Amino acid sequence: MRTFQIVVSPDVVDVLRHEHEQIRQLCLDVQGAGRDGKKYPLAALRQAVHRHQLGEVAVAHPAVRNLGPDGDAVALDLQVKGDQLDRSLAELDRLGVGLADFEVRFAAVCDGLLDHAADQERAEFPLLRRYVPAQRRHMMASAMQNVRIMALG
Repeated sequence: MRTFQIVVSPDVVDVLRHEHEQIRQLCLDVQGAGRDGKKYPLAALRQAVHRHQLGEVAVAHPAVRNLGPDGDAVALDLQVKGDQLDRSLAELDRLGVGLADFEVRFAAVCDGLLDHAADQERAEFPLLRRYVPAQRRHMMASAMQNVRIMALG
């Protein structure tokens, strides 16, 4: 007897949560690398954060607006903080790993990234799960991928 397995693609919350894990790991990679080995994981972190922010701004945050009593405030707060972190990380990357206070600055940015991810998981993800139908959340994951592809081109 043949059995068929239905493969369900991840929804937007699954994708963003997975990206949070990648960002956490990249922060650890940068922190664990020696001074000469920080450049490439820092560039990978910067790219991951920028890509993540593109998807949030284009797809996730707009969907949360008008959801529940706090949707607008949640979306705006996350977008502002995410943009600030994206810019801070880009500036730190531009200044380079040889910067005298790189470790202190990086720790602050990394803490901000982790706090931002926790805030999104606590405030935005439940709104998406509660108010947005599963089929739309799956379509949002595809839309987020399309936005990122267009940004690269």
